[in-house]
Amino acid sequence: MSAGVVRNTDYQLTAGETQVSIPSDSMPYLTQQYALPIHHGTLRRHSSDGSQDSGQQTPRAENTLRRKTPNGTLNAGYDGAAEDTNPQKHQLLFNDGYNQPSAGDSKPTFLQHQQQQSSDHGAWSTPSGYGWAGSQYPQPQSMPVMDSMLHQMPMQHLSAQQYYGQTVPSVLQPSYQYLGPTASGGQGAGPYGPYWHDGTFVPYRPAALRDPRFYHHPSAHWPGSLPSSQMAHHAQMWQHHAMSQGHPWTPGHGNALYSLNGALPHVQASQTPLQAYGDHHSMANRQNSTDYAPTSLPQWPDSAIASTGVDEEFGSSSPNGRQRDKTFVWALQQYRELLGYIHHTRRQQQQSRHIHGQQMPRPAFYPKPPKLPPSGSSLHAKRRRTGSDSLAITGDAVPTLSRADTAPNLDDNHAYDSGTSTPKLRPTSLWSPSGVQYQDNEYSRRASHEQWQKPPQQQQQQQWAQPPSQHTGDRYRTLRRTSGSSVATIVSQPPMDDSPPSRAAVALTYMTKLCQDTEWQWTDGMHLGGCLAYGLGNYQKALRWYNKVLEMDPKHLEATSNLAATLLAVGRRQEAEQHWMKVIKAAPNHFEAVEHLVGLLCNEQRSSDAIRVIEYVERSLRQQRSADLLRVSDRQSECSASTASRSPCQSELSDKISYDFDADGDSFTTDWRENPASSEPGFGSSGFAISGCDNGRILALIHAKGNMLYGLGDNGGAARAFEDAVLIAAGRRFSGIQGLVKHILTVVSSTVHQRPPYQAAPAPTSAEPILLTPDQALATARLCFPHFGELPGLQHVAGGPQSIARKAVISTTSNSLLSLAKIFQDGMSNSSRSAGVTPLACGVRDILALYYLSLSLQPSPSTANNVGILLASVQQAAAPVHSHQKLDIPGVVPGSGIALALQYYNYGLQLDQHHAHLYTNLGSLLKDIGQLDAAINMYERAVKCDGKFDIALANLANAVKDKGRISDAIVYYKRAVEVSPDFAEAVCGLANALNSVCGWQSRGGIAADGGKRDRWHVDPQGMLLDARQPGATSSGWIKRVVDIVEKQLADGEGWGSGTLTQSLVDELVLQVTILVGSKEDVKQRVSSLRKTLDSWSGRKWEGARVTRIVERATRRIGWHWYRDLYVKKTQRTATSYNRPQLPASLTIPTAPTVLPFHTFTCPMSAKQIRLISQRNGLRISVSTLRAPWLPKQVYPPPQPPAPYLKVGYVSSDFNNHPLAHLMQSVFGLHDRKRVKAYCYATTASDNSVHRQQIQAESPVFHDASGWSAERLVNQIVHDGIHILVNLNGYTRGARNEVFAARPAPIQMSFMGFAGTLGAEWCDYLLADDTAIPPDTLRPWRRNVDLEDALVDENNGGNQEDWVYGENIIYCRDTFFCCDHKQSAPDAQEERSSWDEEQKQRWHMRKELFPQITDETIIFANFNQLYKIEPTTFRTWLRVLARVPNSILWLLRFPDLGESHLLATARLWAGEDVASRVIFTDVAPKHLHISRARVCDVVLDTAECNAHTTAADVLWSGTPLLTLPRYSYKMCSRMAASILKGALPKNAEGAQAGKDLTAASEDDYEEKAVTLGKSLLYTQGCKGKGVGRLMELRKMLYHARWASALFDTKRWVRDLEDAYDVAWTRYVEGKGGDIWLDQVPRGG
Repeated sequence: MSAGVVRNTDYQLTAGETQVSIPSDSMPYLTQQYALPIHHGTLRRHSSDGSQDSGQQTPRAENTLRRKTPNGTLNAGYDGAAEDTNPQKHQLLFNDGYNQPSAGDSKPTFLQHQQQQSSDHGAWSTPSGYGWAGSQYPQPQSMPVMDSMLHQMPMQHLSAQQYYGQTVPSVLQPSYQYLGPTASGGQGAGPYGPYWHDGTFVPYRPAALRDPRFYHHPSAHWPGSLPSSQMAHHAQMWQHHAMSQGHPWTPGHGNALYSLNGALPHVQASQTPLQAYGDHHSMANRQNSTDYAPTSLPQWPDSAIASTGVDEEFGSSSPNGRQRDKTFVWALQQYRELLGYIHHTRRQQQQSRHIHGQQMPRPAFYPKPPKLPPSGSSLHAKRRRTGSDSLAITGDAVPTLSRADTAPNLDDNHAYDSGTSTPKLRPTSLWSPSGVQYQDNEYSRRASHEQWQKPPQQQQQQQWAQPPSQHTGDRYRTLRRTSGSSVATIVSQPPMDDSPPSRAAVALTYMTKLCQDTEWQWTDGMHLGGCLAYGLGNYQKALRWYNKVLEMDPKHLEATSNLAATLLAVGRRQEAEQHWMKVIKAAPNHFEAVEHLVGLLCNEQRSSDAIRVIEYVERSLRQQRSADLLRVSDRQSECSASTASRSPCQSELSDKISYDFDADGDSFTTDWRENPASSEPGFGSSGFAISGCDNGRILALIHAKGNMLYGLGDNGGAARAFEDAVLIAAGRRFSGIQGLVKHILTVVSSTVHQRPPYQAAPAPTSAEPILLTPDQALATARLCFPHFGELPGLQHVAGGPQSIARKAVISTTSNSLLSLAKIFQDGMSNSSRSAGVTPLACGVRDILALYYLSLSLQPSPSTANNVGILLASVQQAAAPVHSHQKLDIPGVVPGSGIALALQYYNYGLQLDQHHAHLYTNLGSLLKDIGQLDAAINMYERAVKCDGKFDIALANLANAVKDKGRISDAIVYYKRAVEVSPDFAEAVCGLANALNSVCGWQSRGGIAADGGKRDRWHVDPQGMLLDARQPGATSSGWIKRVVDIVEKQLADGEGWGSGTLTQSLVDELVLQVTILVGSKEDVKQRVSSLRKTLDSWSGRKWEGARVTRIVERATRRIGWHWYRDLYVKKTQRTATSYNRPQLPASLTIPTAPTVLPFHTFTCPMSAKQIRLISQRNGLRISVSTLRAPWLPKQVYPPPQPPAPYLKVGYVSSDFNNHPLAHLMQSVFGLHDRKRVKAYCYATTASDNSVHRQQIQAESPVFHDASGWSAERLVNQIVHDGIHILVNLNGYTRGARNEVFAARPAPIQMSFMGFAGTLGAEWCDYLLADDTAIPPDTLRPWRRNVDLEDALVDENNGGNQEDWVYGENIIYCRDTFFCCDHKQSAPDAQEERSSWDEEQKQRWHMRKELFPQITDETIIFANFNQLYKIEPTTFRTWLRVLARVPNSILWLLRFPDLGESHLLATARLWAGEDVASRVIFTDVAPKHLHISRARVCDVVLDTAECNAHTTAADVLWSGTPLLTLPRYSYKMCSRMAASILKGALPKNAEGAQAGKDLTAASEDDYEEKAVTLGKSLLYTQGCKGKGVGRLMELRKMLYHARWASALFDTKRWVRDLEDAYDVAWTRYVEGKGGDIWLDQVPRGG
């Protein structure tokens, strides 16, 4: 479905039928046709979300960069990030709460989204029957920018989405900086607790009402009780409606009302609320009237006040008592307006500071306005008051006010008639920020903030609000007492400054006077006075008043909590913590105190202590539920729980912190059935003894706990906490998260297939994911909970379904789902993040179900991002869900996972068009499907959104590098490294980019091995350092790269530790021994196998060893199956050939940042190179073995050769590529009686002559460019392939997952990758003893059965110098195949004589270099510049200096390298030598080969030799001087092997080999100088020179027609001999290396 406008309808189910709303009109446009997102030019990113150039680092959550090679992207090798250090390519986001715009942001909110839904019409639906009611996307304002690449590029091979797990670049998540949990952690560090509908957060407001839950004691067994739900939820509902309206002072997430130093405490009211006060009237009344009529009250004469006691004089029935209560109401209103004023002011300050990059102050906690206390209920004095015993708190006495300053009396001329008149109270002002009123004993929200938006002139024209008066004609009467003293009038004349703070100060003055008159016995008044003092910044007065309240009532929990907040404001944090702990211990269901204490602890980075507080609350409130109500899950995942209290205790996971909660133990262990609140709606539905209205609060706490556990690295504990939160919202109706997932999948699947839910499916449930478009996913919640229309566990939360309180907890639930799904998603690919997390049963399928529900609860860019990442990895074999959309993007199948991923990314960008992560991930997907220009555009937009987004910068660098823009790539890499110096991908990418253009400044070098690997280093000034000098050390960026890899390899040693359980050992032993030997033999083998497996358990390399034993067992079972069918002619049960399974807890390992291909040019040790390949091989193995399409049994073996072997060649390079140039004739040259070639081309045809020849000459050719891994594997099995050849290795376009699935009995690799694959899925490499010396092989060479795998020390052995674990087929001559004899430009021409060759060569020399003299000697190198390193270039400059009449000819390959090398030459050798370094452009293939003859000698690169280029040079007859620097690096020995094949097999050829193959750096230099000086051209010689070089040239020119190197037919016959021997050994069960010189030719 399009990521554009989608219509919203209701999905209605009635008895026996289904009603589906059919859209009345079609969609106006189809954005899914484009890969680019919609953009609204009018939308502007709010400052709180970070400006484009703000410099604020985007919190990382998540993504992996695919690893790049000079030849392109390495498939399945993208994850090189070390755990907890490296950001990755695809950003997997945790939740939107961390980086949400403020309420003033133009990003569509959930409320706006729903309004859009209700305003639009139309829907997506299935043709008939059960269908989806589509939800709405925001209407875009313009079509996307169309890039020409989208419709002009040919279909590309989707190299990144071939199978589950392996190519999920998105699931590998970088570590967070400490973002804090979802709670107010101080300094703007992020919110705690519930989220509002748009993802922003507003902190809790502590209760100002004396809550009966905390004081009622119905029995000796019950320490506390719960009030009615109507009194319980008010703490969440203060000012919510106003906030939802988006007014300028609406708080954003993480920041609430601010005081100067701290948090406002609770305002304390009495236990019994009044029916009404303040703005008890409707919004309509307030909007239609400028003021309210005064409250009608009865009059009383002075003589009525006759009592002489304080209680009688100020009691509830006394006139003074009634006067005091009405004054309390007025003062309370002033406090409420003070809070609103502070809120408004602080929001403005917050936005201003954010714009200017200033640090936000710590979030403050403000109390909610209380209810009016019952008259006299808090008056504790019972004794007679006299003037001499009047009490006062020091410093708080109020002088007697004169009559001129007094306020009116509260009596009214009208009689008070409770039966006929409605008490009305004049508001203190028409502006009322709180918008809160009591209706039916509960808060309800009211939008009353529009008055604050009026111009100041209008506000000044309004009458200043006054307290309740008695009679307008006698407004300043004075009440008198019988003692003769008068009570001061309540309110003075309006102050000059009619602002909320001024009025609050007046209110405090009169509250002080009233409390003084009651001899400081009025607790409610003192409590309100303390709150007013706190709000006005007088913290010392507040402390005195709260302490006085507690002296009178030590169990006053609200005063205790407020005292804690005040202590926090004055910096006495420890005391504040103690007081909040006291409140929580007395009443664990006092959520305000819990939330404040948790926020304090998090602000001090004490997450562990905060977790203990939450766990104490969980334990204390835990309800023992019956089995029928709450079942313990039997799901295989241990993260599920059936009560919220089952979320893991931090004390169970780590050393206990000495904390009071632990020391005191659980204090609430009574029978909750005695709880008088158990009759409240929804009581206990959360698994805790709280009413349903509080479910949101316990859910938010557990969610916050999950975030804290995640921040502490306990992903398992975090997953269990998030699961508990989700299950609370679901009403505890499912047996763990797996039960909820099953319900979601059942309902969604039934809708997709148009059958009633839970009706028996016609086929078993598939493990394939259910693919939904965004609009379909948005209907998930409504479909899954149709009877409630909402989450069952949240139905009792205050307010209706559209209330802010309900939306807040729904938002938190959505974030819990998002977080839980993300943890499962991480665990699929990253072992360090999977500890304690058991995967869901069906992996991707189940995780998507959680994401769908999360998205339907709260449309979220982060959720859309994560779903897109997951879907991008899906190669769906089943037909997509029906939809009306059309998709026309080259290389993308409509309805596929990739197509839907594009929709989710675009949908997310419509929710937030400044979401850098979404742009980055969309760019990565576009890059994967071949839309490089579009991808670069997306990366640029991501960087524009956040100029310091390191992941986007690195991705952009990789992309522009692939476009050849190396200079730009270096700039972006440097920016990424500047932002994140430890970002491994950026560091290694920068190193590769600099190396590719020879930018060696600050390169440094590796000093290990005494400089043998890397002799000459380069310092920051670009000068050389000799690593052989005493004290030389490794340094520079090359050292950083090697150090990163070394750490990553060391960290990987522990991968899979603990997975080898006893049950797995039993299963493995059973599977691998059931097919072999006699009973005695089996018994002995079982004993040996068990012993070895037991020795691996809990040790390093456990995961690698288990994976290899499973792969070896798979291969061995296939061998037994072949032997049973075609040798022994026996038949076994199908279960005998079951595929061995990896442990469920074994995750996909990470791979080092440096890829196997990058080791070609990086000075690494043999062990490092081997381990890098092995880690990549294991990653591919595990991800493939997790693929749901693998059958239960191993793949059946092919029939025996009859008469020929079927050999399959898999390659992405059957196009205009060096491999095709070298091998294009091979497939047609096979002897059909011996070998039949099957070619599987994994890239689409480029229609080159090379592709056409291969396709025409191959007996069988499959264009598999659009095939999934499953289809390709099945085709190979169907074709009956005996030997499968990997022509890619670890290079661009490789389909290594096909080999990891083991579709053929024998699998080998050659020609594509010059090194070890280090994988169990590669049995043989084709080589010769020059390219791979026997001393570099692993000592154990058999590689046949399990016993070999147990003793081969492939991982963790003591020997470190070997590299190759595969068996080697040693060729008779060079292993290198070169087809030039058939396909070179001059191969088909008449052969020229030597004299004619010299003339033609000299003529071309004059054309290319007309400026040089005839005596000039031309040294050359035609390699890409990345193969040049400082040691080699220094040698070349020395050779030039010693051969004065010489030049060095290099290619601009790339252009930027020219300037770097010339500058380096001037610095190291002077201007004279540097002037003789000549660059030319790269020539087309045919010119490149022909003009190679112009050189006198080619100087090879020692770190990584010339490969195809070496063959080109030798075909032209030009001598090649090479240095095989390493014995263990095949890439540095290839040219020596190629040279050996080009020389004649005689003594002359042997001597030539010695002259052209150096033994050391010094020998290389001497040989070059000797050869250069030996050649002599004379003026007018016309190319007829003399000397050793000319002799070598003549030899090579004549030998090329007969040499082994260019004899492709000879090479093919040798290869067929190798195939025959390998197959014979397979059938016989023999292993080991194959030496073809010991095999008769022709078999």
